[in-house]
Parts: sequence; C-alpha cells; structure tokens
Amino acid sequence: MGGSESRPQTPPPKLLTDTPWRSLKESGETLENTIVQDIKRLGPEKSPGILLLGPVGAGKSSFINSCLSVGIGRKKSIAQTGSDEGSYTLEFKRYKGSDLLKNFRFMDCMGIEGAFGKGFHPNDIIFLLEGHVKRNYKFDQDRPMDKESKFYRPNPTFEEKTHCVVFVIDAKAMNDGIPQAYVDKIKWLQKEIKKADVPRALILTKCDLLCSKVQENVNNIFRSVKVERAVKAASEVFAIDISSIHPVVNYEVDVELSTANNVPILLALRQILQYACDRVEYVLDDSDEDD
Repeated sequence: MGGSESRPQTPPPKLLTDTPWRSLKESGETLENTIVQDIKRLGPEKSPGILLLGPVGAGKSSFINSCLSVGIGRKKSIAQTGSDEGSYTLEFKRYKGSDLLKNFRFMDCMGIEGAFGKGFHPNDIIFLLEGHVKRNYKFDQDRPMDKESKFYRPNPTFEEKTHCVVFVIDAKAMNDGIPQAYVDKIKWLQKEIKKADVPRALILTKCDLLCSKVQENVNNIFRSVKVERAVKAASEVFAIDISSIHPVVNYEVDVELSTANNVPILLALRQILQYACDRVEYVLDDSDEDD
C-alpha cells in the first residue's frame, strides 16, 4: 500500500525581522517631533551646502523634493524629476531650504552613468566641492569644466562650497547588484571627496519597490529583511558605515505627507545636516587658527 512519505514544506523566506534591525528609542509622531526639534537646534554660523550624487534614475531630485516637503510640512516639487533613460537633471542646480531647512542649501547635478564618457564627468567633482560651479552650468559628458568657462566661479564664498556629499542609490538596484562600471565611478568620486575631507552619507531610495512589506506599510522599513540586506551591501560596496546609510521612500506617489514616510527621511536629514554643520565648524575653526 505504502504511499510515499510526505516531505515537510519549506517555509517561505521571512520578509520582516521580529524586531527592528535599526534601534530607535522612539517611534511614530514622538520620534518625528524629536527629530524636528533636533534639526531646529542646529544653528550653523554659515549656511552649509549639501551635494547630491548618484546614478541616473536613483531619485536624487525626488529626495531633494522630499526633504524640502518635510521641511515645510506640505508637498513641494521644485527639483525636476523624470524617468528618461538618460539623466533628467542636465544643469547644476542649487535649492535653498525654507522653514525647518532655512539654514541649508541642496545642490543637484547630472546623474552618474555607467560607461565612461557618459553622464556626469567625474572630474567635475573637484570644482563642485570647492564651489567653483555657477548655477545652470550644463554638464558635458565629454569633458569636465575648465577655468575658462563662463560658469566657472574663481572666488567662491564659503556658502557656495560643499560641506556634505550625499550618494543616492536605488535600493532595488543595490539588492540586485549595481553594475561594476557604476561602482568604479562612485569609488573614484569618493577618493576625491575624502581628499577634500568632506563627510559622506548614503541614501537608499525606492525601498517600497524593493520590499512588498514596505510598500504595504512604510513603518516596516526598519524591519524589512531585504532593506537591511541592501544597507549592508551598500556599506560593503561603497565603504560607508552602516550608521551613515539611510533607507527612505521618497514622496513620488503620495499627495499628502505622513509620519510613516517622514520619519526615515527626517532620520537621514538630521544626520546629513549634523555632518554638514560639523564640517562648517571644523573649517571655521581651522581658518581662525591660521589668522
């Protein structure tokens, strides 16, 4: 008679951890209010500049819009976004924050493309860090800016320089494996940024597209196994501390702001702004010693 013994079914992989993989002392509106107060207490002597870099389509401009939206408490769309195959941002743009972010500036530039000779030219990073690039400079994928350009600023002010660099990476692409050509370009950029002693942070966007549980509820972002895996992968690939890597869901679809979406963005913002303020303080202290 002897039917074959039934084998136990393999349970489906866990999508959520039992406890958050990122430890937070508070949650919800309490955490949101705490971070807002922390940011309000930041009073840099001079306005820091935050430069965003990342592959085409990663969501740099959307992250800027999301930050500015959280800063004023309503949806704001000032940085142009798109879904073309090439970079939507072709010119150098500078955006001044308001309300919560009134002391800070965000800078957007052409996206990084995988092949050399396409997209943002890596050598432009040197002029961007030092503040030599004027607004509306159109990036040329074939050659970097030179000092003869009408968009070259010979004597940048303190506020026109970069005080923190934020890499923006698509979490799904990170999880699937970013092409080596992108990795090589970003690592080259990082070397120049380190030489300039400018702090770095990394944003993982589109976490809702990476994990269905995050798409269902953004509150799951710090319990998502896939998001945690993407954070660890980004840390290994780009040599950035896990504590400086922030998963977010940009305001691309939702019309109204919510605490669930705001909290991950605010956590990232607080650290980025703190890093920028630290850099401002260091540079000013160093210049005082030279006087």
